[in-house]
Amino acid sequence: MESDKVHYVLVTDRSRKAKPVRQLYEAVLADRAEPASLEICIGEIRGQGGVELTERHRQRVLSLRLQDEHMSPYFQTNMNLFQLLMLDERTEMSIYRAQRAWLLVFRGVATGPRPFGTQGYDLR
Repeated sequence: MESDKVHYVLVTDRSRKAKPVRQLYEAVLADRAEPASLEICIGEIRGQGGVELTERHRQRVLSLRLQDEHMSPYFQTNMNLFQLLMLDERTEMSIYRAQRAWLLVFRGVATGPRPFGTQGYDLR
């Protein structure tokens, strides 16, 4: 049920979440010994100065509550609301600087609900 597709969130500088995302990016860079060097292109979006996030920083991304902005015109993503809500610390994350925006890239995002219970479904 896990997808190899790259999922992303683009937070523009005009978004309410831009300042916390910028602070996260700066904190991640401050914790690293080597400079940020990853680059990515997703469609027309070009991310530079990328850094893979550690579990501690993944928790900070989750605490940003990105799902609050899913309808904002200053927020762009290829994920649905369910996927934004189901992000957890096991999801691989990286952060990039984009033109007038911040790009968060996620790998290992669930495409749908995971089966649960002994039979793989809810018995209620």
